Amino acid sequence: MVTGKEPLPEHLTSRMTLTVRFCETDLMGIVHHANYLTYFEAGRVDWLHRRGVSYEKWVEMGIHLPVVEAKLRYRKAARFDETLVVETTCAEVTRVTVRFSYRILRGADVLCEGETLLACVGNELTPKRLPVEIAAVFRSPETL
Repeated sequence: MVTGKEPLPEHLTSRMTLTVRFCETDLMGIVHHANYLTYFEAGRVDWLHRRGVSYEKWVEMGIHLPVVEAKLRYRKAARFDETLVVETTCAEVTRVTVRFSYRILRGADVLCEGETLLACVGNELTPKRLPVEIAAVFRSPETL
């Protein structure tokens, strides 16, 4: 959903697969809308893991990245036992925030797209500047 003047470098995008579990569906047999935020989070954590990040080490440094904004746009329904791809892109890094964009795919079909904005805060939950070494991770390619 983030639209810039130039396309983002491909190395800022990671992809993971997941299979829809029965407990994620509603009475109509489709994925309940709230679960897409869970899929976004799974994609974001996978994105960090693929760059060798241990979030626990950031916590030990007093760095936390809560989601402060989320946007979703639903395109098509997903159903139980389907295999989906969560495409996660680090779309923007500022001194204090990180924006990720997402696409949930079933083959070539885009089922959902969206973004989250994360703010860097310290243990007191007040905004703080992203340390240089952490900001660099958000511009890096996969290492794993």
